Amino acid sequence: MARTRESTIEDYLLSQCRAHGFLCLKFVSPARGGVPDRIVVAPRGTVFVEVKRPGGQLRKLQQLTHAKLRRHGAEVHVVDDKASVDVFIAHLLKTSSDQQGAAP
Repeated sequence: MARTRESTIEDYLLSQCRAHGFLCLKFVSPARGGVPDRIVVAPRGTVFVEVKRPGGQLRKLQQLTHAKLRRHGAEVHVVDDKASVDVFIAHLLKTSSDQQGAAP
């Protein structure tokens, strides 16, 4: 059985973001390694997303960079299969609908 490639998961993330009207930008930082693969801009805010192949592990530099982003108040998610993408999208939709009901 062929293993699912990281690009397959990334393509699915992109299609789900587009289907819900979110921006899903490729993030490349030549001067700094370990940055997440994608930046998702949704009504509830901007979120960093690391895409891995199913069962893939974060490298040490990625772990350190994600921790640094979180210390600076950023939200960072890791997705490694279609189910985790679906959970991530549901999180964005839930948070978005929660904010729409809040008073200004």
